[in-house]
Amino acid sequence: MRGAVLALAFACGSFASGCHGQFPASATPTLFSSLAGIWSGFQKETISEGVAVGDTHIAKQEWHLTQTGRRISGYYVEAETFVSGDGRPYVCNRQPQFSTVTRFDISGTLEGDGTSAQIQETRAALPGAETESCAPRPRTLRQYHARVNGDLLVLANDSVREMLYRSFEGGLVEAMVATSPAPKPAAAVGAGPELVRGRGPSAADADVGGIWVWEHRTASPEGDEKIEREEWHVEQDGPDLHGYYDRSVHQISTDGHAYRCSMALDFRLVTRYQFTGQLRDSKIAIFEKSFEVLSPNACDNGKRRLDAYEGAASPDELRLIWERGAQVLRRPRPDVPTQRF
Repeated sequence: MRGAVLALAFACGSFASGCHGQFPASATPTLFSSLAGIWSGFQKETISEGVAVGDTHIAKQEWHLTQTGRRISGYYVEAETFVSGDGRPYVCNRQPQFSTVTRFDISGTLEGDGTSAQIQETRAALPGAETESCAPRPRTLRQYHARVNGDLLVLANDSVREMLYRSFEGGLVEAMVATSPAPKPAAAVGAGPELVRGRGPSAADADVGGIWVWEHRTASPEGDEKIEREEWHVEQDGPDLHGYYDRSVHQISTDGHAYRCSMALDFRLVTRYQFTGQLRDSKIAIFEKSFEVLSPNACDNGKRRLDAYEGAASPDELRLIWERGAQVLRRPRPDVPTQRF
């Protein structure tokens, strides 16, 4: 997960879209200059089908990449943790959860102008698992098409799409591999990742519970005034987060002509997004899981999507980054009484 998130310029083209900000083109570096380093990805989901339905799957990847000219080399470690949804133990270890770790060596080549690349897994190894019987199932080595946008690296193929964020600290490799036995070769092993392994609250965890606000004023593509506001309500239980945020988009005509969709000089759209998340020290990961339109409007273009965020938390700021941009949430200003003379 990123150790820091850069504050970026905000812009958004659609009225009701879940995208709140976008990377400006001038700030987008090329793969040739920025691919080397550590990249992290995180995922948490409830399994919805198969024999493990209802169980929780927590996953994390940490990629270590280097470049020599247009050649890419390195490796990544992916860890998976499965937690029983009903408390019943797994057959492989007789416990209600288990974790596995896999290391993949990779190689690749930059393409075209250096803004994309082809990356191939070349070898898989098992640094160790809690029990041999809980080892991941073998899978075919994958090939990815990679694209970079600032501190975001997107890997995709026909069946997988992964978002990795630049990390300045690392730690998954040291934490998961250093205490494991020597790597055991494997033809190919199951995919996934992990953030915490049954960890309870820590004194080092940031306090992110409460209300957070993001506000932005800009011009729409048509030149009208566009005012965006988000109010996040975060509930924190140790490292676990959940809650919702209300996103309001208010658009105002600047040429005096009424909108045909509203027959007025302005319109407002309000959407509520439900989310869950994880916190580790000051690092945060948030996953939108559903949304509800609170103010149906004929001006709504319906362009919404669920996003995943990663970033850093401090007492007064939440710095979040996702596939298409970044934003900074801040605590609301307190109501300070003033004396009138």
